[in-house]
Amino acid sequence: MPQSFSEETYLTIIISTLLLLFFGGLLVFYFFRQQKKRYKYEQEVSALRESFSQTILKSKLEIQELTLHQISKELHANFSHLVSLININLAAALPGSEGDIKEHILEAKGLTKQLMTDVKILSVSLNSDHIMKSGFSKALENELKRLERTGKYEVFYTRSGDTFKLEPEKEIILFRLSQEILNNIVQHAKASKITVELDYQPDRVLFTIADNGVGFDITDAREKSVEKSSTGLMNIASRASLIHADLNVESNLGEGTTVKIVIPLNVDKTVNHAY
Repeated sequence: MPQSFSEETYLTIIISTLLLLFFGGLLVFYFFRQQKKRYKYEQEVSALRESFSQTILKSKLEIQELTLHQISKELHANFSHLVSLININLAAALPGSEGDIKEHILEAKGLTKQLMTDVKILSVSLNSDHIMKSGFSKALENELKRLERTGKYEVFYTRSGDTFKLEPEKEIILFRLSQEILNNIVQHAKASKITVELDYQPDRVLFTIADNGVGFDITDAREKSVEKSSTGLMNIASRASLIHADLNVESNLGEGTTVKIVIPLNVDKTVNHAY
């Protein structure tokens, strides 16, 4: 009798242990399954948020392009017409003028001619249709020439590799991105020299803009960009992300700033923004 009881107890322990292991295994399986579902859900939510952010950003840029296009048309049609009328009036006043007055009129005519040229170039740089036709490389070259004509900067521009056009949307975004960087240099850098390199490679395009200005604290600028959620590095990073470009900004106080952009070709890679 004791022996039978011992065998039954032993069997009960084995069965109980197996049942515990079985239910324990089910519990572990259920836990990991739930974790997997939770991870998948978080990934889907993150993807939706990213998609939504990209959609909003694209919409903003489309609205901006429409606005710039309208400004371009107004500059070309109305402002250019007014400048032409000023030039005509100056030409009419020139024959009856003498001495200093004549010199002033001639100088004003020269300034008017320069103004007309600058207005036309500015109009072109705002017109996305023209950018798509001429291509990013040519549009960038015109923008740099416009900066150089101010007499405030030495501009060094080098282009290497076999030049080709990107997708129209990428061309426009890349050009607006370059305008944003150059505008930051004009407004904040206090630079005298701007160096631009554009390198076309089989699998990517390398784009670098550097200046010899005062530089800035990147950590401080990044925190301010996050707080304001609007300008500066955040704008540049947002535009770069739209074309799946890697962005790297290097700067130190008193040592100038270098912005490097790598645009992969026909490859959807994870985007890295080091700034």
